Amino acid sequence: MARFVSAVFAVIAVILTVHIVLVLADASTTSTIVKDIGDVAAKLAWGFKSLFSLDSVKLTVFLNYGLAALAYLLVGGVLVRLFRRAA
Repeated sequence: MARFVSAVFAVIAVILTVHIVLVLADASTTSTIVKDIGDVAAKLAWGFKSLFSLDSVKLTVFLNYGLAALAYLLVGGVLVRLFRRAA
């Protein structure tokens, strides 16, 4: 169970990170893949996506989605430790 939880939270963090990289690289938002990753990342970042509102869109996305990715990794790590202790 711990491996599954770790994998799920890692995939979420990767999706958020890929979205950050695509925004920083000025990827075309008309691309279906870029749009789909952005949509999924926006849903996963829920409360974090509007945490900071700066003049720079790139910096705003970096901070908000980066914090969301870190939060998922931290929560995932805590859950994995709890599952391993319970086993």
